[in-house]
Amino acid sequence: MPPPTWDKAWMVITTKRLAADPGKGPIWGLALVFFGVWTWTSYARWANFEYRTFDLAYYVQALWQLVHGRFQVSVEGVPLLGNHVEPIVLLITPFFLIFRHPIIFVVIQNAALASMGPVAFSIGRLLGLDRKAALLLAGAMLITPATGYVALHEFHPEAFTAPFLLLLFQARLRGSLRAHWGWLLAILACKENMALLMVAYCAVHAFLERKRPLAVLRAWYLWPMAFSILWFFLCTKWVTPALNPGSIDYLALYDRLGASAGDILVKAITQPQRILGALFHSLSHGNLLWALLLPFLALPCLRPRWLLIATPILLQHLLSWRSSEWTIYFHYAAPLLPVFWMGLAESAAMIDRSPSVPIRIRTSLPLLAIAACLVAQVFLGPARDIAVTMVNWLPEEQTRARKQAFIRQIPPEASILAPLPYLSHLAMREELYSLHYVLKGLKTLSRSAYSPPPPTDFVLIDYDDSATFDPMAGYYHPPMKTTDGRVIPSSDRLLHEFLRRCPWTVRASDELTLLQQTKTAAESQPDASTGGRIEITTGTTLIGITKSGDTLAEQGLEVRMDWEFQDSREVFPWMFLKLTPRDQRSGIVISRGLCAPEGVAGPYQESWRINPSEQIPPGDYGVEVFFVDNARRVWAGKSGRLDARTPLLASPVSLGELKVTRENGAPSPH
Repeated sequence: MPPPTWDKAWMVITTKRLAADPGKGPIWGLALVFFGVWTWTSYARWANFEYRTFDLAYYVQALWQLVHGRFQVSVEGVPLLGNHVEPIVLLITPFFLIFRHPIIFVVIQNAALASMGPVAFSIGRLLGLDRKAALLLAGAMLITPATGYVALHEFHPEAFTAPFLLLLFQARLRGSLRAHWGWLLAILACKENMALLMVAYCAVHAFLERKRPLAVLRAWYLWPMAFSILWFFLCTKWVTPALNPGSIDYLALYDRLGASAGDILVKAITQPQRILGALFHSLSHGNLLWALLLPFLALPCLRPRWLLIATPILLQHLLSWRSSEWTIYFHYAAPLLPVFWMGLAESAAMIDRSPSVPIRIRTSLPLLAIAACLVAQVFLGPARDIAVTMVNWLPEEQTRARKQAFIRQIPPEASILAPLPYLSHLAMREELYSLHYVLKGLKTLSRSAYSPPPPTDFVLIDYDDSATFDPMAGYYHPPMKTTDGRVIPSSDRLLHEFLRRCPWTVRASDELTLLQQTKTAAESQPDASTGGRIEITTGTTLIGITKSGDTLAEQGLEVRMDWEFQDSREVFPWMFLKLTPRDQRSGIVISRGLCAPEGVAGPYQESWRINPSEQIPPGDYGVEVFFVDNARRVWAGKSGRLDARTPLLASPVSLGELKVTRENGAPSPH
């Protein structure tokens, strides 16, 4: 069956396969560079514990459970296909069986993204562009900032929609109906909302080519559109309700527009200012639309059919209250990239065939497009982040080794509660839970209370983890009231309630704390060597605090704290150690994190080890300890209130002098 035709005034269609093209060598070279640089950077960020979501961990645990004959995925509380309907991820299973490492997901994802370069080059040639123009526009696809961010944002099956859509467009240009159907099915398998994109794609082209024979329209557009609609309703009305009975409520992302899907549709007519206001806010505070248009010189606007096709996905993200969806910094731009690029390529081909356009403009347009993408990459893209990652790879070696040593203490069969950056490192186990849920106290995208699991064998906490404890992330908070009037306890208290159910053995070093469940609590022998009891807050009294020596050398330094707790405590103090150089330079502040959140009523003793690091230069310091209500402190800073410098819970406690030395020639602390 012949393929549908396009605008004959400017389009040249060929159903013949192009012969080996000399331009393919450079674009394959660029694709390999893209794959190598972005995949290495992704690995470096993973190895440095810089991943900030649970996405990779979810899919790693899902496939790990699947190959072991289990289907529940504890890290999200829903099975595979329960979070999103993404059966495409099952195709990774054979590779995962051979390479049992989380980064294999990223390798496959980035290989698929890199393939967009050669496919885009082929499309450019099919559109009638010469080799140079096709090569430049294909390079623009790989260099534009959005592509780089999709490749760097950990792993998500939605990223596969970008190369699959290009392959769909290529199949249409080549007149391959079988390939057209195959890639459409692959796109639908990437995420349930891709059905909306396919419906728009089919509807727009069926209308534009309505004069074609009905049999052609049915084969290329009407049947695919009907199947996409059926797939969407199958996913939303059967698969998702069966596998995700209220655990994750994605409709809550649009609750500012209405209480339900029907209510949103009604209010779109009766109160259009809601949608218009949401669009104005997301367009003015985000860059999703502008960062896709401007690197392509806004040329997709000359082919509005592609903007119309992109509208369902654009509206889905721009109308959401989740600000991450308004930007290109995550995976959300993946299905939009090839659509906008097709607008660019068609516009370039149309201009190239327009005799009214000066030849200098026609020939320089592809060069301007890739130049704009390069400029955008420098000022908006991840190029600077990649450079920083490369520069910091060796200096971060000590930190990586220290963190890896911590997680090696956790047996593979043990259950674990861990922060977001550590989840994918620990995902190949049956029971893995995310700390951010315990701290938030609510389910994902929901106002329903989160029911934490029974106490896990281990709990890992990284108090310097901004993905979990930064107030901008939205998980760590003081006591808060929901819109329905319920009061959610502070994150500190929620963690305490989780830990108090059983005794723990605690290993705390620098910003890391690892708690291991035990059968009996260790006996505490209070030491009042600080010279008096200090009431930090109601129900929390510091009996004594000492350090193991006056020198911080290669062996490290230990700080011991003796507490007396009561059941009535509401505020859980964070401890910060301030080292003030004797030459009166600005002090160095080190976070201990929460003071004994696992402690229950009665005396309790905890130890905290400080290791030498580049953060603490050699020299002589005065040492003080501060206690603060950290949740209120960080949220006051987030809100921009004048009282962001939250008062201390108690007066600073002096720990005397400290001499910091280096290993070579360092004096003995004894």
